[in-house]
Amino acid sequence: MTPWTNVDDLVATLHRRWKSGRFLREYAEGLPWAPIELPVKSPSTDELLHRFDDAVLWAERFHRDSRTKAGVARFAVEYRNIGGRSLGSNSVPARIRIESFGQLCALLGTTLEVRSLDEIIDQTRSTVPELVTWVRAQPRKAIDNGDIWSDLLAVVAWVRGASTEQLYLRQIDVEGIDTKFVDRHRKILDEFLTAVLPVGRIDTHYTAGDFARRYRFRARPEYTRFRVLGSESALPEACTEFTLRTEELASLELTSRFLFVVENEITYLAFPRVANALVVFGSGFGLASLRPLPWLVGKEIVYWGDIDTHGFDILNRLRSRFDSVRSILMDEATLLAHRGQWVAEPSPTNRPLPNLTEAEAALYGDLVEDRFGPTIRLEQERVRPSLLERELGPLLA
Repeated sequence: MTPWTNVDDLVATLHRRWKSGRFLREYAEGLPWAPIELPVKSPSTDELLHRFDDAVLWAERFHRDSRTKAGVARFAVEYRNIGGRSLGSNSVPARIRIESFGQLCALLGTTLEVRSLDEIIDQTRSTVPELVTWVRAQPRKAIDNGDIWSDLLAVVAWVRGASTEQLYLRQIDVEGIDTKFVDRHRKILDEFLTAVLPVGRIDTHYTAGDFARRYRFRARPEYTRFRVLGSESALPEACTEFTLRTEELASLELTSRFLFVVENEITYLAFPRVANALVVFGSGFGLASLRPLPWLVGKEIVYWGDIDTHGFDILNRLRSRFDSVRSILMDEATLLAHRGQWVAEPSPTNRPLPNLTEAEAALYGDLVEDRFGPTIRLEQERVRPSLLERELGPLLA
């Protein structure tokens, strides 16, 4: 048996519509109110005949709930007549009608939300008026952030007036605000700043995930760690290892012919001394910091990484920056010579790597297709040192 519509059903329907934000948007934008009508499923003539007492109680609930105890209308009820010879004519609720926005709020208990929205609009208009349009378009989202609204506006106003190129993100000077606040709310701050700032203040190469770069704050410096394996006239002779800001390293004129790039720190520290060479600690995907440096032109760049899918991914990306890169000890012979040292790669990749050589691409494909076993990985530090010495033999001599 299909139940008859009751008042709670209708209120629940209105609550769902309210949560969509439609009524709030229309209110915030000042649109004229369009009365809401909801149909009511009422008893049939046969149901009225056999369940008359139930139907009377059901109809009385509509009459009782349509007004408050003080007699204020909550909604209007429209009736239709049903009946028959045995029952005569009987009026039953056919639909309800909400006559005003205030009536809707009173029925749903959302009056405080509307007051909050009014306060948010007033505060926004006095602090960052350009965002009033955003609030009117997304009032539900504004109310959900009502407890931090003043802080959000304060950050936007400060960024708008600051020369961010000279400042780190940590230097946002708003009372009670730190970088953790910005990080937690970077998505909504990004929406606000995108709406407020001129195009030139936003670096669209970056998303809100890199908030500092997107809004042209001073970037944290990138560093390159390297060892001098032979001699280097541009650096102090008494020192063999350096960590320099990459931008400052670019200003040097290093004369070494070879540049080795490795991922593992112990491999880096134990790398054999090679005349006329440097070794860089790449640290996996941190290789992105090896941006083109003027003195790298004409250098022989050699990469040695793990034999796994991500090792080849790093090689592919490094070669996209420096097309002369060659790899060592990342071949099938090295892999098969260390079966006892294989481990499982946690989360392999299988994306296309267009910058690999034919042999590298073949081995990468074998790893992706699990030709040697599931998710095979040979870590760089597990390769016998004698193989590296043999690979470097001509240079060592």
